[in-house]
Parts: sequence; structure tokens; C-alpha cells
Amino acid sequence: MSNNSRSRWKNAIVNSSVLTLLQLLTIILRFINQTFFIHILGKEFLGLNGLFSNLLTYLSFAELGIGTSIVFSLYKPLHDNDKKHISALMGFIRRAYILIGVVISFLGVLLVPVLPYLIKDYDRIPNIPIYFILYLSNSAISYFYTYKRSILIADQKEYKSSFNTFKYTALQTILQLVVLYYFKAYSLYLIVATMCTLVSNISISRLVNKEYPYLKKNSKLKLDKLELHEIGKNIIGMIGAKIGTIIVYATDNLLLSAFMGLAIVGTYSNYLLIVSSVSAILTKLVSSVTASIGNLVVEHDSKKSFFVFNSHFYVNLIMTTITSACLLVSLNPFIVAWVGNDYLLSRETVLVIVINYFINQLRQSIGVFISAYGLFVPNGKKSVVEALVNFLLSLFFLIEFNLGIKGVLLGTIVTNLIVNSWLEPFIVFKQGFHLIKYFSKFYLKTYLGNAVMMMCFIGLSAILVIKIDTYMQFPAILIAIVNSIMVSVLLLLIVSIIFAKQENFVYIRKKVIDRFLKK
Repeated sequence: MSNNSRSRWKNAIVNSSVLTLLQLLTIILRFINQTFFIHILGKEFLGLNGLFSNLLTYLSFAELGIGTSIVFSLYKPLHDNDKKHISALMGFIRRAYILIGVVISFLGVLLVPVLPYLIKDYDRIPNIPIYFILYLSNSAISYFYTYKRSILIADQKEYKSSFNTFKYTALQTILQLVVLYYFKAYSLYLIVATMCTLVSNISISRLVNKEYPYLKKNSKLKLDKLELHEIGKNIIGMIGAKIGTIIVYATDNLLLSAFMGLAIVGTYSNYLLIVSSVSAILTKLVSSVTASIGNLVVEHDSKKSFFVFNSHFYVNLIMTTITSACLLVSLNPFIVAWVGNDYLLSRETVLVIVINYFINQLRQSIGVFISAYGLFVPNGKKSVVEALVNFLLSLFFLIEFNLGIKGVLLGTIVTNLIVNSWLEPFIVFKQGFHLIKYFSKFYLKTYLGNAVMMMCFIGLSAILVIKIDTYMQFPAILIAIVNSIMVSVLLLLIVSIIFAKQENFVYIRKKVIDRFLKK
């Protein structure tokens, strides 16, 4: 194995391990925070908080994918240790992010008069505009200094950025719990978040200045016109991708709030917290190697990249399968133990939530390679189609069939099946690997074939575990834990048998064993 390969593996493992641990700890803090929030402020304030989060996702459209484009642009100069080029790129992103913060503030203020039309039960909570402005302040201020995280991500040191974020998330959680307990004030809760975001960003700025002192020395350097043109092209592609992301992921709570009210948004927010927490851990695991893959891409070895892609896909498939099954059998028991029966959704709704999670999570490997290859323009065009189809389908299922949460998620599921599931890998195979002849086999056998097979195993395993539940007289939290353990062991056994001789599975297993033996 070459020194570059060893370095990539080492950095990827450090990133994955540290980021996953920090993500787990952050999730624990989020659950503690939300538990206090629910018991003190209630379901409608929880729904309002979820709606604000979605609205600010819409406003983040102003970023236009500049951060992602810059991270991609940093791979080669970091690989070549071209300090002047790196400094020029960082100077560009600094100026861009300051402008973005100003634009988001302006757009947010313009949105205030629209709030009564987006919230069905607007009059039930006083001071909504003030709360929104405070929430907006936290989002806008996050763009100042945070641009310096880009170089850590591109340089395979994202764990340093995440550790910084975790420290201040812990501080924020403690302060918010104190504010909720003693003052029961949502406004103070939001002010604490803004202050902690500001301090966190100043801290990361100082860390980057210390690790990359040449950035300050070369702060006056600017990109040439050719480089600006290339970044501009990537940003235009990211506009489409941003539209797709916003409409697919940020529309759910908006539609539910406008047509069904904040209480439904609050109920769904608890399930969303659990599912998004699991998704965040998995996404950190699979996406934390993006910089390592970007470093590999610079070597222009398509066959090697294709093999790594397949290995990455199988790891993601197995983790997605096991976590989907755990969610299916444990979501409702966990909700009962955590916040009580009043926040329960039907089994049918839970099934749709899990199917949506499975299909979305399966796209992560492809997303990693789209970013690593910088395929922002073709992916952006795809995302515009995705956004339009998703919004229309979600609206149709919600209004025509009155399906509520199920309708909104069905729109996303159908969109993923008819647009994303084939078009995203097609883009990577055609414009990334330049191995289009392998696309049909990958899509029909590796992607679709394995996805259908794993969903069948998830369903059968869940039926068996839920049947066993009828004989258990345990507390709800214990049922959730036991269910997850049973279904995980069962599926790990099935996967080990099915993929025992699959070359990518064997490769990954050997790599993991070698790493443990060396330790």
C-alpha cells in the first residue's frame, strides 16, 4: 500500500471514529434539550421551533452551495501544498459568507409578514415575529467566521471542527436548560443559542489561524478570473442542488403547519429528531471520508475509484439496513418511554417514515462521490426536476387523499424512486468514473436488487420481533432496546451469510480486521 493510501485510510478512520462519537454525544444533548423543551413549553412551541428550522433552511438558499464548491476546490491545492492558492480560495469564501449573512438577515425580515399564512393556528402563540427574528439572528450570525471550517474539512481534519462545535453545543444545552427551568422563556432560549454560535465561530477562527498561519499572511491574495469562472460554474450547479434539498427536506413541516397546525408538527418533530439523529450518525460515518476520496480522485484512477465506491456502497447498505430495522421495531416503544402515548403516531405512519429513511440513506454513497468529483452542475440540473416533482406529489397526497404526515413523506419516496435512484448514480458513472458501461449492472443488480432484498429482510425480521413483543411484559424503553438488539443480530447474521464471498465486503472486512490487529 502506498504512503498516500495509508494516509487516506488513517485520516478517514480518525475522521469517522471521532465524528461518530461526537455525533452520538451531540444527539444525547439534543434529546435532553428537547425533553425539557417539551415538558416546559409544550407541543405547539415544539412545532413552532420545527417550523422556524424549516424556514431558515429555505433562507439558506442564499449560500448557493459556495461552501461545498470551495471545499472541492481546496482538495488539489492542499494535496500540492500550494499555500497561496489556498489563501486566495479562503479569502473568497470569507467575503462570500459575510455577504450571505447579510442577505439571509434581509430575506428573513421580509418573511415576517408572511408568517400568519404559514401557521394555521398563528393566534394561539403570542410574539411569533419576535421569536422568528431571534431564531433568524442565530442563523445569520453562523455565517461569520464559520467559513474557516472549510479548510479543516478539505484537509481531512473535520474532527477538530466537530470537537469545537460539540464543546459549545454542550455549553448551549446547559444554559438553555437553566433558562427553561427558571424562566420558561422561549426568547431567552433562542438568545442563548445565538451567543453560543458566535463564541463557537470565533473559537474555530482562532484555531484555524494557529494551524494555517499563512492564511493571515496572504489574506490580500485573490483568485484569478479562470478560477472564479470555474467556481462560479460549480456554484450555478449547486443552486439547483440547493433548490432540491430545500424543497425535499424543508417542505414537510411547512406543509403540515399550513394545513394541519403546529401540534402535528410538534408530534412529528419527536420522530424526526430520532430518525435524523440516526441519519446524522450514519451520514457522518459515510461522508467523513469525502475528503479522502477527493484526494484519491486527484490521482485520476477510475478503476480504483470505482472499486472504492462499491466498497463504500456495501458498507452504507448494511448500516442502512440494520438501522432501518431498528427504527421500525423501536420507534414507538421509545416514544412511549420518552414523551408518552400522547405523542404516538400510527404503525402505518412509522412504516412510511422508515421507508423514507431507508431510501434517502441509501443515496449517501452516491452523494459522497458527487461531492468528491465536483459534479455540481449535472447534479444541480437533476435537483431542479426532483424539487418540482417532490413538491407537487407531497401536496397531492396531503390534500387529495388527506394522508397527513404519510402523504408528505410519500411524495418524497416516490420522487426518490422515479428521479434520484437512477439519475444520481448515472451522473457519477458517466462524468465521474467515465465507466458508463458498468452503470446498468450496478443499478439493476447492486443498487436496486440489494435494496429490494434488504427491505424484504427488514420486513420479515420486524414481523418476527414484533411477534416476540407480544410475549414480553417489559417497560417500553426496555422493549425498544431488546427489539433493536434482536433485529440487529438477526440481520447481521443474514448479511454475513449473503455477502460472505462478495469481493467488496471481503475487502472491507479485511481492512477492519487488519486495523484492529495492528492496534
